[in-house]
Amino acid sequence: MNSQMDFSKVCTAFKTRRLYDMSDVLMDQIWLKSQPDRVLYDMYREVHLSGKDLTQMKTHVLRYDITVIPPGMLGPEYIKTAGHYHPPVSHLSCADAPSYPEVYQVIHGTATYLLQKRDLSEFIVIEAKEGDVVLIPPDFGHVTVNTSLEKLTMANWVSDAFESEYEPIREKAGLLYYLTEDGFCKNKNYEQFPEIAVKKPKSYPEFELFSGVDMYGLACDLDKLEFLRHPEKFMDAFRRPFYESAV
Repeated sequence: MNSQMDFSKVCTAFKTRRLYDMSDVLMDQIWLKSQPDRVLYDMYREVHLSGKDLTQMKTHVLRYDITVIPPGMLGPEYIKTAGHYHPPVSHLSCADAPSYPEVYQVIHGTATYLLQKRDLSEFIVIEAKEGDVVLIPPDFGHVTVNTSLEKLTMANWVSDAFESEYEPIREKAGLLYYLTEDGFCKNKNYEQFPEIAVKKPKSYPEFELFSGVDMYGLACDLDKLEFLRHPEKFMDAFRRPFYESAV
């Protein structure tokens, strides 16, 4: 997918996230009160290169999106997405049903992905560059941060069978840690803080996801993305290390 493409012409829905849409998850509320409202980032939903691709996506209940985040600061924090969790898969009624996973790929720029397990036992940081693939496994909330001086463009494949859950992160005013110019800062609204685990992206051959290979190409064979709709069938794969140590 070309980062210079006019995504507004190949999507079915366009949304912007504004500063005051993010007021509940910002570290510095005093700074926020002094700021005019502004657009922070753009989201293009159901991006498709042909009508046939869109039909197949809808048939498979999958969605390919593009998010564009310019460089900037939110007070002491680097610009970021609002952050959310995914609900348990809707076709399972068991109490331990996994939540829907998601997969991202950086098209242009550099992304820092912050992953927080729902039970707060893990907090993972992954820096990804152009072409890198980052898997969000079941039961992890996530935020994307742009710490660079250039625009970040990233894509994601995700099931279209659910609505993201923003409230758990809003209730705590963000994730466990804020990423600031001075490094990570603890969010005082939490009581327990796991050690920050810094990891590197990797390829996922079991899911046909490879660093440097445009994952939009899977639009021609969406059965390979079944793990996004039915993660319960792939839990053995999700239990394996899904990132590499950065050390």
